[in-house]
Order: sequence, then C-alpha cells, then structure tokens
Amino acid sequence: MKQRFLASTLNLRDGVEVFIYPPCEGKCQVLFLFLGTRRRLKIVCRHQFAVLLKEIAKDQSLEASLAQAHLDLDDCTAAFLNFLEGEGIVAFGNPIATDLLPAAYVEQYKRQMYFLLDVLKQPELAIAAQKRIFDACIVVLGLGAVGSNILQQLCMVGFRHFTIADYAVVEKNDVARTPYAVGREMGKPKTIAAKKLIDDLAFKPEVQIHDLVLTTQTRIEPLLQNASLIINTADEPYVGYTNIRLSRYALQHNVPMVAAGGFDAHLASLGELLIPHVTPCADCYATFFHENLKNWKPMTHPVQERSEWFGGLGSLSAFSAATAVLEVLSYFIHPDTPSAAASGGRGEFLFHDYSLDTFSVERDIHCPSCGEEEQ
Repeated sequence: MKQRFLASTLNLRDGVEVFIYPPCEGKCQVLFLFLGTRRRLKIVCRHQFAVLLKEIAKDQSLEASLAQAHLDLDDCTAAFLNFLEGEGIVAFGNPIATDLLPAAYVEQYKRQMYFLLDVLKQPELAIAAQKRIFDACIVVLGLGAVGSNILQQLCMVGFRHFTIADYAVVEKNDVARTPYAVGREMGKPKTIAAKKLIDDLAFKPEVQIHDLVLTTQTRIEPLLQNASLIINTADEPYVGYTNIRLSRYALQHNVPMVAAGGFDAHLASLGELLIPHVTPCADCYATFFHENLKNWKPMTHPVQERSEWFGGLGSLSAFSAATAVLEVLSYFIHPDTPSAAASGGRGEFLFHDYSLDTFSVERDIHCPSCGEEEQ
C-alpha cells in the first residue's frame, strides 16, 4: 500500500481550497473547502502533516514533499494520505482515468466527473455514476419549452440514448421560450428539431423519434420498452391524465419517472421525481389534490380561448427544466439510496419576490397503484 503512494503522481485536487491555521502545541487546524459543492471539512492534525499539505501543492514528487515536511512514509503518514484520498482532497494519478468509458467521452465530460468526485469522494463511484448515465435510455414525451430545455441539459450531463415524442411543429414564437437550436427550426416537426439538438450536443447519440399525438387511445408501451427513466412534459390530452397513465406503467416496470413542472400557469414549478415504491406516485398526488382542494371552486373565466393571452419567460422554463435534470442526475449518482434523490413534494419559484413556495406529499398507503396492499 505504501509503495502505491511512491509509485503514483500525487496531486492536490483542483477545486479544493486549503486553509491552515497557525500551529498550537504541535498541532494545526486545517479547513478544506470544496468549491463545487461548498462542502467544508475541518480537521486537527500534526503540524508536520500541515506542512506536508503545503508541499503536496508544489510540482514535486511525494518523496520530495515528505522530505521537506521531515516525515517518513510510516503507518501514520500512510493513514493520513489514505484519509486525504478518501475525502477527495488528493488524487494519485488521474482520478477519472477509466477503461469503462471512451476516452473522448471522458474528455468531453471531465469537468462534470470532477464535480461528481467532489460529491461522491471516491473516483470509482464518480466513474460508475457517469457510466450509468452513458448507458441509460431516456424517454422524453413533449418537446415544448420545458421538454426541449430538459433534453438539452440531459445531453450536457452526458446522456446519449433517447426516445423522444411530440406532435407539433416549431412556431415563430417558440424562439422566445425554447433553446435556440430548437426555436430557429421554424416549420419543422419538434421531433426533428430536437434530434438535431441532440446530434449537435450528445456524444455519439442514438435517438428514436415518434411524431404522434398522445390521446387516451395512444399505445404508449412501444415508446417506453427500453426506458431507464421516463420524463413527461406533454400537456395533451391533459397533463394530470398523462402523468397517471405513465406513472402506472412505470410502477409495473420499476422505472423512475419525472412529472416535469413548468406547465400552464405554473411557469417555474418544480416537477416530481417518481420512484416506484419509494416516493408518492402520480395517483398519490391526484388523491392529495382531490382531498386538499375539494372545497376550492374556481370561478368561470370570462375569456374562453385563453391560449394566446398568458405567457412566461424562457428563463422560467429553463428553471423548471434545470431542477428536473438535477433530480435525474441525483438519482443516477445515488442508485442504492433513491430516497436521497427525491423526497416527494412540489415547489414553485415565484418571480415577483424571488421566493420558493414548497409543500410535501406523502405516499398514500391506500393508493390503488402503489399502496402497501399492492406490494
């Protein structure tokens, strides 16, 4: 184990700031600040180990650093180096070097992989998370302002296998709400514009497209057969109906699903990541709203055709898309603890006062789809 240290190049991780307090009685406090995650780690160590940290930051061998700190590579020093490596503070060699992923893919997404290393601490966990992203097939239903933004950000995360579906064509006003790469393709089917976006951004993409209208009669099963995760942003025939129908399929096939936010009047809302038998399902949400809104009756609106009379900002749609993609990323980096990725609930960013209005939803133990008696 000790020889591994001497045989490898030792580097202080970029993105980790080290603050060393003045020594007191032969010991030093050291603060490590991880810039990507804002994590703070404070330790107390021997003064010589603090000197070793300063030396490691220099462009020199570990042997030279140990000599400058007046240290031998004994069991105590090796344990300290193991601690630094385990916390993601130092790296021996290239921490994201791997044979599991194409070298060109690693080069394209290395900044993200370093971020994952900050989150997960261990290189093998960061590489495994990126490999799951590389292999996954994501189904995106609905390619409007939120759906196309989600698609763009998924490509930027490293996803590359997609099944996408929509029925509409790109209209002139879409350029104000959707990613420019989609909005500029006026008159073309949104699926074609979205595929072009994927082809431009993703690593060696594989895409299946479906130009179809989702109705109560549409057979959605062929679209979902290979799904690692389903994302719904479709508002036809009705977002609540579509979420429930997809959620029931996801439960039966143990596939997570994102019921994305950002629709209608909820222009910067957080969607829900629905994880089978971990979070509430779409039926749980429907029951929750039915009970909590049973005494709420909206007045009849005097304007019958309102689709052109309210609007939003592209940045609000991008907010909803970004929060959805962060939930997806969290799910893929925590496969063994899916509850860490989603706790159940909704929220909405309120532009007028920059606040976030949130509430929680619990799983319904009597839910006909995911309740305890159904397991």
